[in-house]
Amino acid sequence: MKSNSKFSLKRMICIFVIVFLLLGQSAFAADTTEDQKNQQYLQSVIDMIRGNYKGELTDEQLLQGALKGMFGSLDPYTTYYTPKEADTFMGSITGVFGGIGVALELSGDYVVVTKVFQASPAEKAGILQGDKIIEADGKSLVKLTPDDAATLIKGNPGTKVKLGILRNGSSTVRYLEVAREIIKVNPVTYEIRNGIGYIKLEMFNENSNEYLTNALAEMDKKKITKLVLDLRDNPGGEVGQAVLIAKKFVPKGLITKLDYKSEKYPDIEYNSDLAKIKYKLAVLVNGNSASASEIVSGAIQDTAAGKLVGTKTFGKAKFQGIFPILTPEAFDKYSQKTGSKTVNSYDLQNYYNINPSTSEIAGYTKMTLGLYYTPKGRMIDLKGLTPDITIADPKPVAEISINSIQRLTRTTKLILNGQGIDVNNAEKLLKVLGYKIGDLDTTLDAKTVSAIKAYQKVKRLTVSGSLDFATQDALNADFLKLIDKYDTQYSAAVKTLNQ
Repeated sequence: MKSNSKFSLKRMICIFVIVFLLLGQSAFAADTTEDQKNQQYLQSVIDMIRGNYKGELTDEQLLQGALKGMFGSLDPYTTYYTPKEADTFMGSITGVFGGIGVALELSGDYVVVTKVFQASPAEKAGILQGDKIIEADGKSLVKLTPDDAATLIKGNPGTKVKLGILRNGSSTVRYLEVAREIIKVNPVTYEIRNGIGYIKLEMFNENSNEYLTNALAEMDKKKITKLVLDLRDNPGGEVGQAVLIAKKFVPKGLITKLDYKSEKYPDIEYNSDLAKIKYKLAVLVNGNSASASEIVSGAIQDTAAGKLVGTKTFGKAKFQGIFPILTPEAFDKYSQKTGSKTVNSYDLQNYYNINPSTSEIAGYTKMTLGLYYTPKGRMIDLKGLTPDITIADPKPVAEISINSIQRLTRTTKLILNGQGIDVNNAEKLLKVLGYKIGDLDTTLDAKTVSAIKAYQKVKRLTVSGSLDFATQDALNADFLKLIDKYDTQYSAAVKTLNQ
């Protein structure tokens, strides 16, 4: 079957060559004859695919596949995204999107709310953990994936969506109108434990510095001067956020240096202007603490602003940038207009004040651009940071990682067949405490009800089998005891802070 695509094969070959040029493949740049040979080779590959592949095929598919293949072959951190994939990726990195503020999970034919973000439109409208959302503006969400359902629920801030909800096993649909707002994902949790502040940072998204600043304000209000900053399993994120957070702990001087490969980009040095260290600090790290986590940890270690406690970090000193890639048609159009042979849309914006439209972007690449160094000039790529105090990762208890458990949110009471992230955390806690639990999930099934009843009896609570607030409070109290008992890295951090 012949393609109806708007892209010609000649233009596809053209963009392949230009992308190789962009990536610095000297063989393409050095010799016109070599360019022609490679174009002929690529044309032959395309001809072979089109002549032998049995199935639907468009030039757009070939283009996207070629771009994914080229960028994906460079290193584990460089990749290519279609526009839809880029939207999803950017939402996860920035932590900002237009929506109602819930996490969804598939359960049978239904999408179920497993988490309601604090102060979100969903919370204000009365949506609860365990609610099944079956409609959005009259469109059925039954049998949809969570991603597809989320697409129908999300929308521009300021608009509203009417949701159909099933709650607590009832077959009666209740309708709630929810205003969409800019949702900011909070990657920070914190509490005060026996006079020591504990701050867990899950990733460095656009909101990290804001929420960590709020956490430190609470610590200051309570006159807390000893802090445990938990960066375990933090995969990194935005360099700018890492720098802003490092400035709160690192004394005046260098935080990190970014060394770009391209001469187009000047190397960057980020500095702190903190006159005096405010906190006695211990930073928890492990083998999954990477990238931006290592920028912060490395700066703290090099400047003696605190102690690293745990196991050697991941060792990722490469940093990436995101570039929009022009479609072949847009490449032809702007090449003729500017004389510049570039597929990087940002080059057109930076050098020619041209802003290509969304339809002129084929996709986006996240590409490694250079390496960063610690204040003492250490290059930690593939090496990682060795903690000041090396303590092995906590061993699982009853096959449960203590670090994977979160405090119960105490936002709603959950009964038999209720669903939510609190159920999952309660099941983990109960299993660690020695109670018999079935599969760990987000559904409060009969086995979990039985375990809750046994726990409530021991704690002299009302034996209902429901995850009520009194039971959640008791489990949260036991959670702190379990941390002291089994989280050896946290205990070591506390010990060094109290010395």
